[in-house]
Amino acid sequence: MEIPGTKIVLPLPTAEPGKSLLQQLQPGQILQGTALSQNMDGTIRLQIGVTRLIAQTTLNVPAGQALTLQVEKTGKLPELRVLTLPSLEEMKASALKQVLPRQQPLPGLFRLLTQVATDTSRPGQSPPPAVQQAVQNLLQRIIPLDQPGFKTQLLQALQLSGIQTEAQLVRQQVEANDFKVNLLRLIGLIKPLITTTPNQVNQTLAMQQQLFNPSPPPAAAPQPATPQETSPTTRLLLELFKQLDGAIARIQTNQLSSLPAADDSSRQVWQFELPIRQENSFDLFHFRIGRDTTNKGSDIETSWNLTLHMSLAPLGPMRVRLSLVDETISTTIWSEKADTAKLVSRHLDKLRAGLESTGLQVNKLEAFQGMARIENELPSEQSLLNEKA
Repeated sequence: MEIPGTKIVLPLPTAEPGKSLLQQLQPGQILQGTALSQNMDGTIRLQIGVTRLIAQTTLNVPAGQALTLQVEKTGKLPELRVLTLPSLEEMKASALKQVLPRQQPLPGLFRLLTQVATDTSRPGQSPPPAVQQAVQNLLQRIIPLDQPGFKTQLLQALQLSGIQTEAQLVRQQVEANDFKVNLLRLIGLIKPLITTTPNQVNQTLAMQQQLFNPSPPPAAAPQPATPQETSPTTRLLLELFKQLDGAIARIQTNQLSSLPAADDSSRQVWQFELPIRQENSFDLFHFRIGRDTTNKGSDIETSWNLTLHMSLAPLGPMRVRLSLVDETISTTIWSEKADTAKLVSRHLDKLRAGLESTGLQVNKLEAFQGMARIENELPSEQSLLNEKA
């Protein structure tokens, strides 16, 4: 159901009192109304104040839906525009539709960033020194896997993965190591250097402006560049811009997927990706944390589930799932490589001892060889399809 911009026309006076309202309408006036019926053959029964009317519209609303209306046109056929805000789920679905086509997996970005940071062998084809330095600084801020304080830094890195960026901005507590902020800063550095942008980048710039700055776009957009006009450095910057924008869209997808469901406060899911630096390469930890609260008689039981996907050399892809209820934990580990699965199985006793040393009771502890791919990146309740279309 698309609410913003929908028009309602009031052409049909009825036996119910409505003439006084129609005569008093003024352009720009804000009215509060209620739909008294569903849409039937292009008309709905509408109540505004104490006045009941039959209105023409393509709007589909359930009976009892409250509507905020603005008068756009008066006269014999007054027109009203619906201003009622969409629901949280509708806003989430709309935002996801915009960012999903733009998102790109982060490994591709890190491969390109590594190339930009280290390649100085081709004069005239390397990025400007300021961009190269900014890329090097960004990569150096990624948490290293072999650092002694990795566990302590890991907790901080989770908070700086980009999923809490806007909350930090609201509190004016932006961290220098915030991953999303650093991506945005690098994009801001590259934008002025792209003097003639292809259509794809023009569209991306317009999309970013729509998401982060609701003001109207400039009247004249940059002219597309032909392949002959684009230098190797410009092509590299354009590709870097595309990868950076795709990474930000990826973070936004995780942020939107982590918003609580409006109709179920007992369930919450958080998901985010954490880049990890090991030696000269970069890997990702993909986290999905779920909380579920259920009533059991007079008691409330809260269960936590954590799924971690990672691929570290030489172990290969792995998936770890933890389930915690009260003080009881269950753990299952899948490894795609047979040698890794055997290695994990041999160390399960050490893992059990480590868990029990924290005061937890181990219910189940298993290791298998199996697929470790990432599944269900969107919450199961989130639909991108309008079933009423």
